[in-house]
Amino acid sequence: MATDKPAQNIPTNSHSADAAQPINPATFRQALGQFPTGVTVVTAHAGDHPVGMTANSFSSVSLDPPLVLWSVAKSSPSHDPFVAADAFAIHFLGADHGELAMRFGRRGSDKFVDIEHRPGITGAPLIDGLAPIFECKTWARYPGGDHTILVGEVVRFVEHNHDPLVFHSGQLRRIDKGQRQAPALASDSFVRNYLPYLLARASFNVSSEFHARLKQWDLTVPEWRVLACLIDVEGLSVGELAAMALMKQPGLTKTLDRMERDELLKRKSVPDDRRRVTLYLTAKGRARVKPALRAALEHEEAVLNRFSDDERATIKYALDLLIDNDTSEEA
Repeated sequence: MATDKPAQNIPTNSHSADAAQPINPATFRQALGQFPTGVTVVTAHAGDHPVGMTANSFSSVSLDPPLVLWSVAKSSPSHDPFVAADAFAIHFLGADHGELAMRFGRRGSDKFVDIEHRPGITGAPLIDGLAPIFECKTWARYPGGDHTILVGEVVRFVEHNHDPLVFHSGQLRRIDKGQRQAPALASDSFVRNYLPYLLARASFNVSSEFHARLKQWDLTVPEWRVLACLIDVEGLSVGELAAMALMKQPGLTKTLDRMERDELLKRKSVPDDRRRVTLYLTAKGRARVKPALRAALEHEEAVLNRFSDDERATIKYALDLLIDNDTSEEA
């Protein structure tokens, strides 16, 4: 007689029942991550303010009535407002909306700062410039382990064809298309021998994968740069930090304002010059960046793994020389 058995995470190279092990949450999550999903931003109204979060748990449910669902983690600060809301709006993100996904994927109350939005027909905020959008009335709420499943009845939708943003293996990705692939170049071609191009391409290849992981620690790329710079060199002015973090001052100032509201850093006036402000990490800021720093070093080790110790030293030494030369010329 057949009996139902609980699911097991069985290695692909094993066919023996003896190899079955209890489900490990970390490996289970990793296995689920092999299924690529679209990325959405879900919004609702909570009292007198909007709430929003990034979610990849969207799924269609029914055509008649038109139902869709998504799930929100009970550990999320946005859980209770979304569960209490009578309506929500689901925005599909396009391939160029990675920064928006990172913004709404982190904790904080200022996700809508500088984001143009307006109430839709259900009252849930609609973010300008995004589509497709599904405006939904909450149809049902179901317990789902450490998540709550929210089913919405679609009362209005905005249709738009676009290249989607995709989440796969813990990273935000674009769908590669043949025309977007970099062409093979001859070894004597200009761009394969032009230093600025090589540096830019290498920087992109090395950093993009790690930057996609920053949302694990509720960090954006600008916040990561600020924290990574200040962890060892505190007391920098805004101008000094802008040069060190490779950021322009107007954009950096907005990032610093947000980080100060989140209590990740604090500004201090210089006693002899009140117009000069220096920057310091808080205990919360140090705690936030530490796991990201460890992961950054692990990522660097993986990137440099194919090089010998001498080659690694040569790469870093040459880059240091270029940076020092650039700094001395600016001075």
